[in-house]
Amino acid sequence: MSNVKLSEQLETRVIRKEDFVADKTAFIDANTPGSDKKENYCIIGPGVSENENRVINLEEPHGFNVGAAAMPNGCVNSLHLHQTAEVFIVAKGTWRFIWGNEGKDGEAILTDGDVISLPTHIFRGFKNIGSDDGFLFSILGEDDPKKVTWGPQVLREAADYGLVLLEDGRLIDSTIGMSVPEGAKVIKPMSDEELAQIRKITQEEMNARVFRLKDRVPYSGAYLDEKLPNCKKKSYGIIGPGMADNPTREPLVSNEHSFSLELIEAEPQQGFASYKQEKTQVLLAYKGKWKVSLGEPGNEEDVILTERDLISVPVGMWRSITNIGEETGLLYIINGGDEKVNLEWSHKVINSSK
Repeated sequence: MSNVKLSEQLETRVIRKEDFVADKTAFIDANTPGSDKKENYCIIGPGVSENENRVINLEEPHGFNVGAAAMPNGCVNSLHLHQTAEVFIVAKGTWRFIWGNEGKDGEAILTDGDVISLPTHIFRGFKNIGSDDGFLFSILGEDDPKKVTWGPQVLREAADYGLVLLEDGRLIDSTIGMSVPEGAKVIKPMSDEELAQIRKITQEEMNARVFRLKDRVPYSGAYLDEKLPNCKKKSYGIIGPGMADNPTREPLVSNEHSFSLELIEAEPQQGFASYKQEKTQVLLAYKGKWKVSLGEPGNEEDVILTERDLISVPVGMWRSITNIGEETGLLYIINGGDEKVNLEWSHKVINSSK
């Protein structure tokens, strides 16, 4: 393992689980019983937090946002809708997702390693029905995912507990002495006529947007480097075309998100040979211990990722990725854009494929 000290350029792009900063007042339901124990995190990008004092680990635009939520058993994230894509990766626990104007159009139960892509312009909510240390990663589409639209009942309940939301996105909490500024407009609940225009998603349609880790069907031979020793891996296309060289690997969800998502499974000492790309890329360690070697071959800097650690790899930088743990490793990869990511492989990989 390399002991090379990370350059300042890379150090800011490695975000470890202990670097996450909890925001307990991110949203309008922060005081509502049942939703008042949420902890939200802005990891990459501003997300949709309504707290102007939130901490963002990495502010650089990526074309998508990465966040997270920690919630104890029984805690609820209230009904809301988004203007851009929203995807959840279950890091730990068992979670119940609901959707529809009243949250009664369907439900999906997800557990460790599962992924759900929730369509835009529908109300959705979720609840931790598992362990007290339940944890979710979230990915939101585009650099500016815009403001959350809350269900009418959420706004009414929040007002009963001293919270109102302004049209400019600010959250006003009268319980700590805040007041609505003169001339500011408070967001009002949607009317019945507006609610009638919200799209409907069936149970069957949502089922097709859930990736279940225990039911995964592996794809081998997706990448050009797999003929080399130490580059054997299985891959799973979850959202969008991703970075697979083999076009026959079909994603589970193919509509545009402004990012793609795939899962890599590798045994110890296996992974990716050196490559680079001209798209943003975030690596999220779900299981195991991963070494990411960055820079020109022979002059790399090594980053070690363990579970829930992330790294944003600089665009155009060479990288190789190896599972250095003792067990099977699982790594989620987020790539920016809706188009297929074209990889530029090292000469070693090119020569092996001839």
